[in-house]
Amino acid sequence: MQILQVFLATLLCGFVLGANILAVFPSVWKSHYLFGRRLLQELVESRRNHSVTLISPHAAAQENADVEIPRIRELRIEGLRENWLDMGMSFEAEEMRSQSVMERFTRLTYAGTTNVDILLSDPQVRKLLTSGEKFDLLIVDLFLSDALLGLAFYYGIPTVAISPTGANSWLNNMFGNPQSSSLDPSNFLPFTERMNTRQRILNSLMSTFERLTYNFFHLISQQSVYTNHFELLVKELPLYRDLTKNLSLALINSHPGLHYPRAYLPNMVEVGGLHLSDSNELQLGTHLLSFMESAPSGVIYFSLGADVQTAQLPQEKLSIILDVFGHLKEFHFLLKWEKEEFAVDQELPENVMIADWWPQQAILYHPQVKMFISSCGQLSVWESINGQKPILAIPILADQEVMAKRLQHHGVSLTVGYDSIAYDALLHGIRQLTLNTSYVEKLGQLKNRLISKDSSPAEKAVRKIQLVLDSGGADFLKSHANTLNFWRAEGVDVLLIITLGFCGILIIPFLAICIILRKSYHSQAGQDQPTCRTNLKVVGRVHSYGDPGSSKSAKGTETLRRTRSAQSLSARSSSSSMSSTSQSPSTASTTPLDLTPPPLIQIAGQVSPLQLYTKTMERNYRRTTQNEGSHNDISPDET
Repeated sequence: MQILQVFLATLLCGFVLGANILAVFPSVWKSHYLFGRRLLQELVESRRNHSVTLISPHAAAQENADVEIPRIRELRIEGLRENWLDMGMSFEAEEMRSQSVMERFTRLTYAGTTNVDILLSDPQVRKLLTSGEKFDLLIVDLFLSDALLGLAFYYGIPTVAISPTGANSWLNNMFGNPQSSSLDPSNFLPFTERMNTRQRILNSLMSTFERLTYNFFHLISQQSVYTNHFELLVKELPLYRDLTKNLSLALINSHPGLHYPRAYLPNMVEVGGLHLSDSNELQLGTHLLSFMESAPSGVIYFSLGADVQTAQLPQEKLSIILDVFGHLKEFHFLLKWEKEEFAVDQELPENVMIADWWPQQAILYHPQVKMFISSCGQLSVWESINGQKPILAIPILADQEVMAKRLQHHGVSLTVGYDSIAYDALLHGIRQLTLNTSYVEKLGQLKNRLISKDSSPAEKAVRKIQLVLDSGGADFLKSHANTLNFWRAEGVDVLLIITLGFCGILIIPFLAICIILRKSYHSQAGQDQPTCRTNLKVVGRVHSYGDPGSSKSAKGTETLRRTRSAQSLSARSSSSSMSSTSQSPSTASTTPLDLTPPPLIQIAGQVSPLQLYTKTMERNYRRTTQNEGSHNDISPDET
């Protein structure tokens, strides 16, 4: 009896402790839905007995999922795929490749915003929001769907984000995870982490374009959607950027052994291969299994992804593919074909089977399958590695080109360019991958490196989610970097202050020295200017030979010049003759002549300028004669 009571108490506690989880996967790509649904299945099958409400355009549409999983309630949203096409997006390979990077990025952001608006406007979602039902956790695919964070604020719950395509610049920005343009390539460019100078320049420009578009276009449109749908439910809405504070965990579908090692915050966890199922869960239909086992040399599986439509390929490419399949009669081919009828000019070869949806993971795990012709999407690559099937890659988008390069680097695949699809290229690739056993051997090594037998990625993700639930958001794992704006996070403000300070250190002393020197120059010039003017006035008075106001005729002036010249020559002659009669050369006079005119004194009688000059010259001549005479008064005995 006591044992029964303990069992019932434990069971009751399990139901009480089970969390009610709201999951929203708005992406039109079915691969995102498959990745998230596998995570939810692990949650509801855990010991905590969680229950989940799933909102998605693919809800309850998965093959082999007709039987509902217990404790998962799915709400299917209609119209998202149609709106996606109306916004200029496409699922046809030709149209996807014809769009430029800028055009695809812009259309992608606008289509994502309008899809979120349609999802929140759906009557099922409005009924759920107004029903009064409470939730404990929000799991959301945050690929261009930021407005859905308003659900976390409305219910007052933490948020777990999933990223089936790996980390991107938007997710890193919301969590505050570091991202460098020189180390981390953009998802929209076909570059690996080992970029040359040209690629780093292009990647830096693309990263800047992504950031500017995201902040000044995408966030503004998401803010409008967020305000329109939640201001009616909540009286006071917080700032939209503050909603990222509720982000507690990010589950990223990547692995450093397959992608590249990079820095991640503690609340950003890599769970590559999370969607992989156990081998005992993989089952094939009887008709399909019979077709596969009847192949003499094995089976080759052809699919360009869950969303790319093989039936929409150009006629010339389809003809080449079917010719190769018909030529290799020793193999059976499984071809993904989205139309009910095979509407092609040529007939379907007998060794080819078509279907609009295949149980891909079970097919690739079957030992009869020899290789996989794929576009190298993330989930398809993981399933191929798990089944150890070599890949003939035909990449369509930029991220698929990067994955094809990585797989070829590991030695597990070959690549045929989409624009280079030819009969010889396809035939050579199939022959090489099926006959050379080294590809399978390297796949086994890669599988042992990526997929751990001790702990699966799904179990790791469930433990992290349970930590978020038990701690009420795992705030101790959050970084404060997501609170910084672009200028502070990139250190632009610090760089600006340092630049201004450095310029101030150089410019201020230079300006001070210039000001001091200029003042000193003007001060010296001010002191020298009166002296120069006085000298000029004195010289002017000397050369005027009289009162400046007195008028002189041209004739008087000529007579004065001649008289002065004659007397000057006479004085020089007298001085020379007296110097020649001296006993010693050392007796020569060195006293300069005093040519300064005497001050003009007003006397009763007027004195002519000529008389004044004559008297002055006679006075100076007497002084010179007396000085020379004093030098010559030396007796012969003394010499």
